[in-house]
Amino acid sequence: MTEEPRKQTPGVYRRRVGDAMVTVINDGFLDIPLAILRGTERGDMEGLMREHFHEGGPRLTVNAFVIETGSNTILVDAGGGSTTVYSMGQLPRNLSAAGFDPSDFDTVLLTHIHPDHSSGLMDESGKPLFPRADIIVHKDDFDFWSDPERRGRSAAAVPYTGSADALLSSHHGRFRPTEGGEVIPGITQLPLPGHTPGHSGYQLDSAGETLVMWGDTVHVPELQIPRPQITSEFDVDEALAAANRRKIFNHVASERLLVTGGHLHLPGFAHIVKAGDGFRLVPETWRVEL
Repeated sequence: MTEEPRKQTPGVYRRRVGDAMVTVINDGFLDIPLAILRGTERGDMEGLMREHFHEGGPRLTVNAFVIETGSNTILVDAGGGSTTVYSMGQLPRNLSAAGFDPSDFDTVLLTHIHPDHSSGLMDESGKPLFPRADIIVHKDDFDFWSDPERRGRSAAAVPYTGSADALLSSHHGRFRPTEGGEVIPGITQLPLPGHTPGHSGYQLDSAGETLVMWGDTVHVPELQIPRPQITSEFDVDEALAAANRRKIFNHVASERLLVTGGHLHLPGFAHIVKAGDGFRLVPETWRVEL
């Protein structure tokens, strides 16, 4: 008799930031080849991966986040949903395990319109999964993905035009494009263009504590934190992406700010410190009590 594969416990982790509660919701993972990365020699990347006891290409954790402020229930990014690859699509199950229903959310904050961050807003039939949530995304990202001519000129964007069209059409009239600054009381949009034209992070400030959610500033923490110059062929503007990565790294390191991101490994909260020409990740240990 063949045994059914045993499932891991739900991919959910909570952390209080000031008066807000932030819940990491894992959506699965995404494997990528080293061949799509550049900015250092292949042997250097392979060596860094071996230092983390990982052979072969990187495995990217894919996370979304829930922020409860008392007045708002907010989803930050939405994972890849069932419309991408088999290894994603865990968001609905893990939201339920964490005690959330899609109707609970009044706002979605998107870091950018890439399928592993936004396709989870749709159910298996392509209809909106979060029925009453407004969707906030930077205006530059909304305009870029809404313009077939502009995005068609970017080789980095072409693979994602279909998923962008599905999202934009299914959520027509639901988007609220913004241009940085405070988008919800206590939450500031941080423009970090390069990966996409309007790629952004979000900063939560609550009761004297700060969390920076940096989106796709980092895809592969094992590589891009010690080597911020490493970029991806799916960065629309690789030089700008690398410059803004170093900029936000310098900021959070000098201010000793807590960070998280869609591709940081669970439980997902960390600090970074300067280390030579690059940086070093200091993951936060599991907190037993909230």
